[in-house]
Amino acid sequence: MFVYIDEAGHTGKNNADQNQPVFYYMSLATKGNLDLDLDNTVKNIKTKHNISELHGVESSDKIEYFALDILNLLRKNSAYFCISVVEKNFLSYAKLYDTIFDNVENKGARFQTYQIRPFRLLMLNNLCGITPIEIAHNFYENCLFANSEEQAVDVMIKTCDYILNNIHKLKDSRSIEIIGDAFTWAKDNPKEITTFNTRKIDRWRHLPHVVGFLPMMSMLSIYSKKHKTSIYKIIHDEQQQVKKVITELHKIAADTSTSSKWDLRENGYYDLLKIKETNFEIKDSSTSFGLQIVDICLYIKTHQAFINENTLDYPNTRMLLDYINDHHEPFMLTTDFFKLETQILYNKIMKHEYTEDELLKGKKIIEQMEDNHKKQKIT
Repeated sequence: MFVYIDEAGHTGKNNADQNQPVFYYMSLATKGNLDLDLDNTVKNIKTKHNISELHGVESSDKIEYFALDILNLLRKNSAYFCISVVEKNFLSYAKLYDTIFDNVENKGARFQTYQIRPFRLLMLNNLCGITPIEIAHNFYENCLFANSEEQAVDVMIKTCDYILNNIHKLKDSRSIEIIGDAFTWAKDNPKEITTFNTRKIDRWRHLPHVVGFLPMMSMLSIYSKKHKTSIYKIIHDEQQQVKKVITELHKIAADTSTSSKWDLRENGYYDLLKIKETNFEIKDSSTSFGLQIVDICLYIKTHQAFINENTLDYPNTRMLLDYINDHHEPFMLTTDFFKLETQILYNKIMKHEYTEDELLKGKKIIEQMEDNHKKQKIT
């Protein structure tokens, strides 16, 4: 199996760019090597439509005319897609929460609001409610990507000040206590929390690329295992800015000495068995027909709302879109997905009829957690 990976919406550390609010990763897995173009599908498209390279943006006015050729090529090669969708607004909030509520580094943060998913989701929801997106973006860009430790500390303290000055807007006293404790300790001990990294490659680990890459590798591995095939080569579109960090991520995933299954506890797991010992290559799309095909498919996927609204004008493109939608696995890190999961969780908790024994047991667990939290703050 050959895999071709393209991206869209890359804005570096600038998560505030509302012209490209979402980062997309798309991997196209095929049983054949599309770069060989054995049946001359791509070459014929280029010749017929006078195109030097298939590219979604540059070829947008011609896609309808060669969409069926692409569709037939995908069907012939049993093509399958894995897609990572990372909304930059939500990523900024998530990174703020992940930094401040890490109970290993922050002695003011509680174990349960970082290590236990339901608590974490509910508390993140409350934090988002009192934090303007501009504050989250500023923390993401100017603290996590700071050029010096002094800059990171300054932004950390200012962010904590803002949250603490607005914490009264929360509706329940328990949230005020939990969020207040975490941000107060972070403000008083900013150098104890990891925000500044001297190496650029370590700062780049906060980028949407890193967030979406390993989930996509896991989806590919599971697909490969399910169909009893192996991944021969993974080809990634060239992006000089993140080339090193992506190569390093693949190297870790493909290393046979690392675990084939990364247990994320309540967050699921990464299955990397079929990624082990895979070949990884970063290429210029002009030298890879496979990368050009996935570029077209990603363009169509990211413009599906327009295509759906204009199906009569783009029937062939719609057919190609339908194939993509019927043959893909998504990873979603978006506000809508987060709100849906949080609402389902909240409804489940509120509608459950707890017995006296359950309530008593729950109270004892919380009391023990609080006792451990107080001991942690003292040490």
